Amino acid sequence: MKTKQMGRGAICVGTILAALFLGAASHAADSTSLKARFDNPPREYSTGPLWVWNDLLTEEQIRSTLADLAGQRVKQVWVHPRPGLMTPYLGEDWFRLWKVALDEAERLDMNVWIYDENSYPSGFAGGLVPEAMPESRGQGLHFSEVKQPGKLGDNVFAVYRLTEDGFENATDEVRGGGAVPEGRYLVAEIQFAPERGWYGGKSYVDLLRPGVTEKFIEITLDAYQREIGKHFGGRVPGVFTDEPHLAPAGGLHWSEQLRADFQTRWGYDLAEHLPSLVRPIGDWKRIRHNYQQLLLELFIDRWAKPCYEFCEKNNLEFTGHYWEHGWPGASHGPD
Repeated sequence: MKTKQMGRGAICVGTILAALFLGAASHAADSTSLKARFDNPPREYSTGPLWVWNDLLTEEQIRSTLADLAGQRVKQVWVHPRPGLMTPYLGEDWFRLWKVALDEAERLDMNVWIYDENSYPSGFAGGLVPEAMPESRGQGLHFSEVKQPGKLGDNVFAVYRLTEDGFENATDEVRGGGAVPEGRYLVAEIQFAPERGWYGGKSYVDLLRPGVTEKFIEITLDAYQREIGKHFGGRVPGVFTDEPHLAPAGGLHWSEQLRADFQTRWGYDLAEHLPSLVRPIGDWKRIRHNYQQLLLELFIDRWAKPCYEFCEKNNLEFTGHYWEHGWPGASHGPD
């Protein structure tokens, strides 16, 4: 039975491949023509490398690189901005060079795909999103255990006293300035996403904040639509997104908006249960489930769906990858 199942699987794969390679072009689905197309596949099935754009590119470099790739039967590329880029990202010269690439791709019968970020992770538009929307800066909640909390800085969100059977919120007591007995205290501190050259001198963003994805699409994908939209679904088959994630400042994803969303979704205040996210105390399994479930729902609704819907509306494939390489940790990607 096992051998028969494996055989059916092989037949199924062969049937799917035959349909993919031969169906659209109305070729006879026979082994000879299938083999011929495997030997020299059309551009939509060709190897597609990330084509790094950095330095100050010239038209000659664009054309010669594409010609070199086509000479090796590489018939599609993803234009991938990387550190070292001197051509202003999404500026006039950027799209001038894109149009040169599309002109050469037409001559060589190649595809040119959009990579949706200046480096990665997707969402900050090379620093243009936080520049236009400073409130988009991401936050993380970090925890430390101390014997006795000192004076609380502005970035301390809450303090919890750990007890034998759980915890209690001691924030008001500590902020009151009176003597606090020594014990075990869990301090929750807000940290902001750091400003770095990697992010164009700005910071990574909170993809769950309403309006951030829309600003990213406006700055990035709307610009491509305006400049090269006539090629969408043809020489430009789609968009590659790369590692958008929910740990912009490390720690646990956090914002007052998230706290409000949690209250709406689950009917209780997450702030009163934060120790359960980092210690197996309280109703910690339920709290962690509710937290991660909400992050996943918001990530789908506020990031993935708007990007997908833009692509669907504009005849583009939506591809790429999310941050799966920390699995089974859920800090970067909640699913």
